[in-house]
Amino acid sequence: RTVKFMAYAAEEVGLLGSEAIAASYQAAGTPVVAVLQLDMTAYHGSVEDIAFIADFTSAELNGFLVDLLTTYQPTQTWTTTTCGYGCSDHAPWHNRGFPAAFAFEARVGEESPFYHSAGDTVASFGNSAAHAAKFARLTAAFVVEAGIDGTEVVFSDGFENTTGG
Repeated sequence: RTVKFMAYAAEEVGLLGSEAIAASYQAAGTPVVAVLQLDMTAYHGSVEDIAFIADFTSAELNGFLVDLLTTYQPTQTWTTTTCGYGCSDHAPWHNRGFPAAFAFEARVGEESPFYHSAGDTVASFGNSAAHAAKFARLTAAFVVEAGIDGTEVVFSDGFENTTGG
């Protein structure tokens, strides 16, 4: 499968970049197996390591990510949380019928108090990328597992393999 990494413009003014791309994919009938959104991954604000956003996302894809986390990073803890609205670039994909997930740095309300401020610096998350590295490892597992083709039903058993079983 083709894997694409995307950076979006104009998230803060209405998810304009992700909306434009999701709309163009939908209009063109471009097949999309899964969208993983990562936004704000460096600040460890909650007891858990990773919070999966449960609204405007695919429950099946979130479950797949939990499977990946517990398989490849079994010492990491996780939780679910909700934004209450389409709070990041996963929402336009979800709203257009594409399976989307959003892994976040903390429970909503416990994220970095410094974001969108002059205090949003490396120092504000402890001069370390250790928390963000958890998301990098999850993403690497996601790219490998979701990128494998050969199953008739994607995510049918939690992990793809080349034999379809």
